[in-house]
Amino acid sequence: MDKRFTILYVDDEQGNLNAFRITFRRDYNILLAENAEEGLRLFEAEDVDLVLSDQRMPGMSGVEFLERVCEINPGPCRILVTAYSDIDAIQNAVNRANIFKYVRKPWDTEKLAKTIEQALDVYGLRKMNQALHDELSEKNKALEQANVSLRESDQLKYDFLKIISHEMRTPLNGLRGATQLLKINSERDPSSQNKELVNVLESSTNRLEQFLLLAERITSLKAKRYTLELQETQIVDLVKQAVAQIEPELERNQQRIVYDLCAETHTLADSQLLGICVREILHNAARHSPQGSEITIRTSFRDDQLSIEVSDQGGGFPEPVLRNLFKIFIREDLGQDQALGLNLALTKLVMDLHGGAAEAFNNPSGGATVKLTLKHAPVPTETSKA
Repeated sequence: MDKRFTILYVDDEQGNLNAFRITFRRDYNILLAENAEEGLRLFEAEDVDLVLSDQRMPGMSGVEFLERVCEINPGPCRILVTAYSDIDAIQNAVNRANIFKYVRKPWDTEKLAKTIEQALDVYGLRKMNQALHDELSEKNKALEQANVSLRESDQLKYDFLKIISHEMRTPLNGLRGATQLLKINSERDPSSQNKELVNVLESSTNRLEQFLLLAERITSLKAKRYTLELQETQIVDLVKQAVAQIEPELERNQQRIVYDLCAETHTLADSQLLGICVREILHNAARHSPQGSEITIRTSFRDDQLSIEVSDQGGGFPEPVLRNLFKIFIREDLGQDQALGLNLALTKLVMDLHGGAAEAFNNPSGGATVKLTLKHAPVPTETSKA
């Protein structure tokens, strides 16, 4: 059950106090005071929702009293009661005490009751708004704390990646040197049985090095320590260079690249980062597609946007993978090895830096497509440079 509102009425005339109490005691908790000092004591001691005060009182006027009330707690509404047409007092009450309304004495009971009801409605709305404001402030504080924790967690992750990359660099260099030496020796001896083993070592070393490079780039991008080096980029050349880098893998899998490239293919971009993204998308397509299948690379230009699409004929992405495909450190238990590593997470970061987008979807006819979209940035001509 809601608490009844408490009203404080201050008047130096006992008859007015009695009349007010008799009129409103059934609807409200009534507090009465014969002077301003007593009214202030009651106001500080009780939970008051509305204050009414007579203007002409000895010692302290109604305006002065309501001004003090406002200083103590501006929440409850204030009403000035006066028997005089004192314009200055009313103006002071509005300006200094910020009153809700003023009421003429002798008051009309019905009008006064309506004024009190209106004042309490306003006060109720103020309390509700304040409660909502306080609740929102608390939620914002909790959200900020959660964001701080998230930032700290992210920082730990990226620090961890950085440490891994640094610590693995030295043994990787040693492993690469030993692999190269074994490869040279096996090539000198055609009868060597270690040639296949050396190829496995070399392939594994290359993949490990690629992982370290990805980790380092993600760390730099997330820490905002990398600035895009925008330059004229021929998308067709970039795509074909990426294909050339994974050509040995395509040959092992007997996979074929199908090109569908548009004529409008140049823009301003960070060629190195974009090339890495295309290469890694192609690597994933080759890795998750069956032997003898086709991988289609399509570029298009529409509405001032360049897009690069890589479509494969594999099994497509399970729904949990699609949800988290471009996120770092988020993997759902799929009951099988569907981890796509850090490469697609890097792709998303690179596209964000370019103001572009990365998306993935399953094809209706089977397989999956990864699509990169860049806003076309015209390459400055010699005339525009001048």
